[in-house]
Amino acid sequence: MTRNVEDRLRDAFTAGAELVSPESLKGVAAPVVARPRRSFLVLPMLAAASVAVVLGAVAIVPSWSRQPAAPGGFTAVVDALARRVEQPREYWRSEVETLTRGRPSKQTYNIEERTRRVHWATPRGVAVATTPLQTRPVTTADERKWRTAGAPALCGFAVGCKGVQDRRGRTDYWFPEGFELGSASLTRPQLLALPEDPQRLRAELSRLWGGERQEAAGRGSPSVKRYSEQDKLWVMGEQLLTRMPTPPAVRAAVLRMMAALPGARIVDEAKDAEGRSGLAIVRRVDRDPLERRLVFDRSSGDVLGMTSLVTEPLPARLGLKVGDLASADVVRKHGWTSEGPRLPEGCVQQAGKSCPGP
Repeated sequence: MTRNVEDRLRDAFTAGAELVSPESLKGVAAPVVARPRRSFLVLPMLAAASVAVVLGAVAIVPSWSRQPAAPGGFTAVVDALARRVEQPREYWRSEVETLTRGRPSKQTYNIEERTRRVHWATPRGVAVATTPLQTRPVTTADERKWRTAGAPALCGFAVGCKGVQDRRGRTDYWFPEGFELGSASLTRPQLLALPEDPQRLRAELSRLWGGERQEAAGRGSPSVKRYSEQDKLWVMGEQLLTRMPTPPAVRAAVLRMMAALPGARIVDEAKDAEGRSGLAIVRRVDRDPLERRLVFDRSSGDVLGMTSLVTEPLPARLGLKVGDLASADVVRKHGWTSEGPRLPEGCVQQAGKSCPGP
């Protein structure tokens, strides 16, 4: 396995599906005060490797061991979502807690990093708040090994924290120019105008993806040929479902589109990283040893969370086995609200700008 693949498996999923520098992925290693250069979209399965299959008391069971759900269940949930009427309010908010697990370089123990990311839609535009929460050993055995190694400070996946600013608990803000979908930046009218038919929606997202490919090719990006159109559509679907105030009928179209992608299947009695049960769309990502699972509520159709599981043996030095959790997103809040973001003193929401937390 090349160093490139090892690095990708170690990357935290705290920055969503975008290609960013390793420094910006170390949640407590550096302040997130500047938006990374817009890059060719990278898939969320490029996450930190996991060695444990248990989140707290919740067992993560490989999804391929479950029985497929009856198609009628999926259809009924999505049909109800498409009929839902939502009353917009002054603000919209999505709060997602990201969990990544992996083995720091040259260590014998595995660690878990958690980061909270909140996407806001406000009358002044879009705001993204990022808060590194904690980094700790995954299991009791990992903690013993960590203590034997001298219990070094952990700054994200950096061990020792020498010369690194600890950002745990500090919230940094970034104000993008619009709702970011791949390399595209959508205005609110463009988001509301997305097709409610899954085939037309796929065509529109493919068009946006095509523009992204041209932009990446113009920069000489080596990743332009790395991922299939189906992989890109999956990631764009996740973004529409969790990062922006997508209308219910469009969200229903997104779920239908994702379920129709090659290799995708519906799984019943799936669980997210918090143990919440629901239906799931499951798909193995092309050319990567991980399987992505999108879990959504049976009643509302709202996304509960996403997980990535290892599906192929990897080198022992990476500390993970087939069936282990590589990364997880837990959707804490999602929807319209009357309360907006509380910006630090002196921070003004302005497109293209950022504000470091105190």
